[in-house]
Amino acid sequence: MSIDNVISIIISILGSSVITLILSTFIFQPMQDKKKYVFEEKKRVYESIIVFAQIVLFPAEAKFSLGVARYNIQELSDDENRNNAINDLKMAIPKLKLISKDDVLVKELDKFIHQKSEEQFNILVNRLRKDLYK
Repeated sequence: MSIDNVISIIISILGSSVITLILSTFIFQPMQDKKKYVFEEKKRVYESIIVFAQIVLFPAEAKFSLGVARYNIQELSDDENRNNAINDLKMAIPKLKLISKDDVLVKELDKFIHQKSEEQFNILVNRLRKDLYK
């Protein structure tokens, strides 16, 4: 094997490593970061939906739930708790419109806000489950 062949092999190995590094830095890593960001934002929005459901559907049980601790739920009336939860949820709707590719999801959320029924909540949860990992 001549020195030219050895140099050619070394250059091709280094060249492929540099190309892989460039692709990883400028293409693959930003895509992974974006997916992670969207996933985390979806989780935050979905948590607001779940807290609202806890407060509206099960107000007596929600007073003892750790998931609704940030609302100071034990000291406020049920109406004040519902209003706080609905305001939090309404603030999350624009974010949901931005991060979700499912247009029907927002309509299902609006239906749940207006109907406040356990059946509509179950429909919404199924839709959220499908959307979370898209």
